[in-house]
Amino acid sequence: MSPNAQAVFKSLPDKLSKFFLRYPPRQIQEYAQKPVSISDPTRNPFLATFNEITQKYRSPAYSLREQSDLFKLAEQYGIEKLLPSMNKKFGIQKKSEKRTMSGVRRPKGSKYDNNRPERMAKREDAIKRADEIIKEVRGKRYEKRITAKNSVPKNLF
Repeated sequence: MSPNAQAVFKSLPDKLSKFFLRYPPRQIQEYAQKPVSISDPTRNPFLATFNEITQKYRSPAYSLREQSDLFKLAEQYGIEKLLPSMNKKFGIQKKSEKRTMSGVRRPKGSKYDNNRPERMAKREDAIKRADEIIKEVRGKRYEKRITAKNSVPKNLF
């Protein structure tokens, strides 16, 4: 390590410095991208490991909560790229990859709003045909009364 790197390393919080002592930064050692065997030297502390003897997976060395804490600390010091790769996304990574909801991109609307043009067309048609509909329902006597009412008298005097 160069003297500059040692000074930076000493300025890191205990949690980060202990992590980098146990798992060197990416520049020094490359870590696996997928779960690997327990005996593999490139195993990633943030991913599960596979035990070949028992044929079972072992949980990661660091839980998601601990990964989050480490990532946030490393981000404060600008060294988050030195951490091994992780499945979980944090902060800006998470927001940039997040897909917008379909309801925000293209609002579906309510049933009332979607059916409104149809309803208004029916209403207009019903208003235009109002006299005919009333005549059908009430019968001939009503029709005569309406025609008499609408007709202008020939002579009032």
